[in-house]
Amino acid sequence: MAVFALSDLHLSLSNPEKSMDVFGSKWDGYIDRIRNGWMSTVTAEDTVLISGDISWATKITEAEEDFEFLSSLPGRKLLSRGNHDYWWTTISKMDAFFAGRSYSGIEIVRTNVIEAEGALISGTRGWMLPGDSEFGQQDKKIYDRELARLRLCFAEMDKYDPGRSRTRIIMLHYPPITKFDHPTDLTEIIREGGADICVYGHLHGLAHRKVFEQIEFEGCRYYCTSGDYLGFVPLKLLSF
Repeated sequence: MAVFALSDLHLSLSNPEKSMDVFGSKWDGYIDRIRNGWMSTVTAEDTVLISGDISWATKITEAEEDFEFLSSLPGRKLLSRGNHDYWWTTISKMDAFFAGRSYSGIEIVRTNVIEAEGALISGTRGWMLPGDSEFGQQDKKIYDRELARLRLCFAEMDKYDPGRSRTRIIMLHYPPITKFDHPTDLTEIIREGGADICVYGHLHGLAHRKVFEQIEFEGCRYYCTSGDYLGFVPLKLLSF
């Protein structure tokens, strides 16, 4: 049994026009590469964390083929939101959607806590960092809201494990730290919340130069899990 991570799948099975193939050779045949990479590493007993940008669909009903693809892959799949997941809606609506279909092993992470192989997992989307050149006043409002949601993740974890004896994993889509921005408000909350591992995505192509990962920073290990960064092979975080 193990916990893996692979984000930014950018599935578009119902809308081939949104294929990522146009973004260079690293994305050539990426759907098949996701399937092959997953099948070569993940078993039915494992859990995979998918930190956003899961499907290009704009409505959840338009993502059915993408969810069917995920359902066909082995293991438990924990999904959190990315900036391109326009299909994402309320927890109750998503739960109702998944409950009415025969998908296998798909669960939603949104400041709630899910247990997997003894670890506690929670997450939120995050947002661009204040040091970003495009960061404006409206971004500040979204950023502050995401800080509050991240605090809520840890408050929920504390309900499950007040003694903080279990491994804590945080899923974010936007990087909470880069080679050029650290520490940040997000990493301070992550430190205070006692996270052991933080996975994030969002960075593609030339933005890979910003990646900050596999470094224990203030007690937490950070991993970039964007599909093209990992070559579409899920990264093992924990094994039991």
